[in-house]
Amino acid sequence: MPPIAVPSNLVDSLGCKSPHDALLALADESEFNALKLAEELAASLSATKKHSSANNNNNSSSSSVGSGRRSKREDPDISCGGGGGAGQFVTLPRSLRDAPRPTRKISQKGSSSSSSIAEDTITNSSSSAAHALTHATIASESILSSLSKIASGGSAASSEMRQLESHRQRLDEEAIDIDHALRIREGCQRGGDSLMGRRYGDAARAVADVTAILKECSNNAVQLAGEEALEAHSKTKEVTKRAIGERYETAVANGDVVQLSELTPLLQMLDMAELGVRLYLQYSQTVLTKEMSLDVEDVPVDMAHVERAEGMSRAAMRRRAEEEQQLRRNMSVPMKLARIYNAAVTHLRHHLPMVAYALGEADGDAALVQLVHVEAEKRAVDIMRDYMSEKQLNLTVKRADGVGKKIEDRYIGGGFSARDDEINIANVLGFAGDALGGGGGSGGGTIDIATKRMAAQKDDCGFQTEVGNLADVDAALEEWALVMQHTESYERFIRHAVNEVVKARKLRREQKNEEKNRLKELEEAKSREHGSEMTGTGRKSSEKTSSGDVDGDQEEKVEILPPHTALNEVAAEIGGSYSALERCLLLAGMQRAFVHANYPDDSTFSPVVLDGSSSSLYGAGSRALQTNLVEECLFAARRSTLRAFATGHTGTASAAANVCVDVLGRLLLDVLIRRAEIGASLLKPGEGLLDGQSGLGQAALSFAKSKAGKGLRGVQGAGARSGHRVGDDALRNQTMLGVARAAANFNDLEVVADYTKRLEGNFLKEIDSGYPRGHDTEQLRMCVKGLQGVVDSFSQASGRSMEQLISTLLPQVRQIVGDAVGQDGGGSSATASNFLGSPVLAGGTTIAPTILNYEIDDEAFELSQISEGFVVRMCSRLDELIDPLRVHLVPKLSDDLLVGILGGMSKRMEVAIRKSKFTPLGAISLDSDVRYIMNFAKDRIDSPQLKSNVTLCKVCPPLARLNQIALLMNVDDLEDVLDLISVSKRKGVWDLKLDEAKTLLSLRVDFEGDKVNDLLQMDDE
Repeated sequence: MPPIAVPSNLVDSLGCKSPHDALLALADESEFNALKLAEELAASLSATKKHSSANNNNNSSSSSVGSGRRSKREDPDISCGGGGGAGQFVTLPRSLRDAPRPTRKISQKGSSSSSSIAEDTITNSSSSAAHALTHATIASESILSSLSKIASGGSAASSEMRQLESHRQRLDEEAIDIDHALRIREGCQRGGDSLMGRRYGDAARAVADVTAILKECSNNAVQLAGEEALEAHSKTKEVTKRAIGERYETAVANGDVVQLSELTPLLQMLDMAELGVRLYLQYSQTVLTKEMSLDVEDVPVDMAHVERAEGMSRAAMRRRAEEEQQLRRNMSVPMKLARIYNAAVTHLRHHLPMVAYALGEADGDAALVQLVHVEAEKRAVDIMRDYMSEKQLNLTVKRADGVGKKIEDRYIGGGFSARDDEINIANVLGFAGDALGGGGGSGGGTIDIATKRMAAQKDDCGFQTEVGNLADVDAALEEWALVMQHTESYERFIRHAVNEVVKARKLRREQKNEEKNRLKELEEAKSREHGSEMTGTGRKSSEKTSSGDVDGDQEEKVEILPPHTALNEVAAEIGGSYSALERCLLLAGMQRAFVHANYPDDSTFSPVVLDGSSSSLYGAGSRALQTNLVEECLFAARRSTLRAFATGHTGTASAAANVCVDVLGRLLLDVLIRRAEIGASLLKPGEGLLDGQSGLGQAALSFAKSKAGKGLRGVQGAGARSGHRVGDDALRNQTMLGVARAAANFNDLEVVADYTKRLEGNFLKEIDSGYPRGHDTEQLRMCVKGLQGVVDSFSQASGRSMEQLISTLLPQVRQIVGDAVGQDGGGSSATASNFLGSPVLAGGTTIAPTILNYEIDDEAFELSQISEGFVVRMCSRLDELIDPLRVHLVPKLSDDLLVGILGGMSKRMEVAIRKSKFTPLGAISLDSDVRYIMNFAKDRIDSPQLKSNVTLCKVCPPLARLNQIALLMNVDDLEDVLDLISVSKRKGVWDLKLDEAKTLLSLRVDFEGDKVNDLLQMDDE
């Protein structure tokens, strides 16, 4: 008997050919392993015993009698050698030695059988019957016998189940074949009956049902259906196709929409989709030709033969026909394009859904979109080309570019000529304003301004002769904008239709692939049931599927419309010309605003309305004015840009946004800067409108001496004569009006920055609401955001203009401070009265100058506390200087002006302080003076952020230095100086260097110079 392979576990033994033998072999192997482990354990334990005990165990002999097999390791006579107890085998425990062993015997089952079965049995003895291993072995044999019976019974049951399942599948297939055969016969019968009754729709559906069944059923089902049914089906299909085709052609020829709607869905059922696409395109072309026709039809003379509309008489129908005829004759280009585009859009909306549903498999939807676009495009392109030639668009654009360049050259860089400056100065003073009154009447002055303004507007750099007047050019641009708007709307719709067709084609392709995969899985399932090897076939099927996917990808890449069509090219060309004309119109409109501002009247100025404007009647900016120059220019820019946005064309809108950014950031900025410079020259004390050392400003005196001051001629020499002030109030009012108008030039820079920021937000909202998201729209947004740079430019220009105004006023400020502290002045001069009514020095009278002196004793200190000091008079004169400007400048500019004036005053005072000696009481007096100046500034500052000493000192470093000098000079002991400086530096509020501190402390008469130098021996940080 061949040796039995030992399985690894009980589960594997049940799957062997002879589970009985396999389990016995597994038991023998387990027994051998157990004995081996027991012997190794005993050997390791015996190594720790004494050597004598090990020798006694080696000399003893034992024998074991067994009826079965004996293990070699149970024989005590066999040893590994003498002399070492650790290397010898030990005897097994008695329980294992006395355990019965199974014996293998050959038992014959049946006298006629020649085969024998080997069985292991346990000898039935009294000693083994009660042994534990005997019970375990008997239980194992019982389990083994049960498992063997279950395995053999399960195999038989499995075979029977497989046979029953195969039988069931054959019955199911036969039932399905019978069902398919019955449905085929029923469909053929239904189709024939429908055809006999001329119910072509039912007949087509019956044919489609039978065709679908024939694609899925087996050959057995076809045989069961019979040849007669198949012949009837073929005949029904042929007759139905011929009948429906004839009726479809008739419907196309007659333009019967109802009949087309009924028959078109039937074409795909009969595999007539390609014929349907061809005929439907023919019908669509006929309809589009009629709907897009711009020819004027003659009104029938006799309306009797015309079908009368419901509720209308023949006369009413005739009147309506005549109105339509007249409307077509007077149709503008935008109206013509609108008619063409509307016809195309309407046709697609009505017919594309049905064509996509019924003829989509034959690409009827894509063909319909292409046909409609071609019909609309060729007509629209021809109309726009003819209109461009009629209007000589290219030539007009060249002329407009030349005119725009002239306007830019006039106002950018060079600005105004010297004659323009004189005109602006005269007009700002209002020489011809009706506020003067007087002998000649005020109306003549107003008419003179209007006449000069009209004469200046004629010099428009050739805009009216080369391009046209503003109204005509604006109307032409409105028309071109409508042309582009209609074209862009149609372009968006046709692209949307193309995208929807592409999505529908993709969906149909996915559905087709899913159906193929379903049929493939069904075939594979049938093949597996029949037990066929489909490896090669499955590979071929997968290859076909992959090739089908490749074809689908190629189909996806097919373009229904090219990315750039002829219509896009014409629209882009018109958009470029439109942008050039829009730029020229914007420049011309801003030029008109510039001329109007150069010849102002009362309507030219209006109160400033900003978020930070003062609501007080006498506070900063309470009487601030602005010119209408900013509003007119920003309105022209907004109108121009929004009109370009309304076209919907991102290229044109981006170009218009760039034009707006360029014109505002260069042309308007230069003009406003130039006007601010003129305003600064008009406000120069002594030479402009503000009074100087000698009284009234030269500009105001020039006004008083001019012919325009007809009612004020007595002002000439009035002060030199008896002191009688003829027309002083009128002169002062007119001068204040000039100051307000001059300050309006500075306000314009702040107003235009605010308006431009709002304009940017307005443009961004228009983009969000009118343009779809995409790369082109994002590029348009970036063009609009260029206005933020323009806002920054206006703000920077406003800051520079205020610096210029401050530098203009600083000489007068230094003179006021010098007079107050007793330096650079204080001599005798003539008394007069400036236009604000404040007295000035008069000839022959001397006024003792007030001298800055902080080296005072107790008596002088008490006198200074009860009398008006030089700081009070100095601030009063500064108030007279800046108050006319403070109320006429917007709050931000008013604060900037005040901070700049305080800086100049503080520098001048610091110079004077360094020349004076200080007593402790003088230092206290200095601190009082500085506090007065700080309170003076805070009372006139409008911004709440600048109301504290810290922020005020931060924005005005010279005033901060003056405050630090007062703190330094008021130390009681030199030992406190270092603490003051270190603490102030840690707070970041100390600007004085140590050398300066030494110099200032040396001015204290009670501090010794050597001690000051010794105390401040450290380096500046």
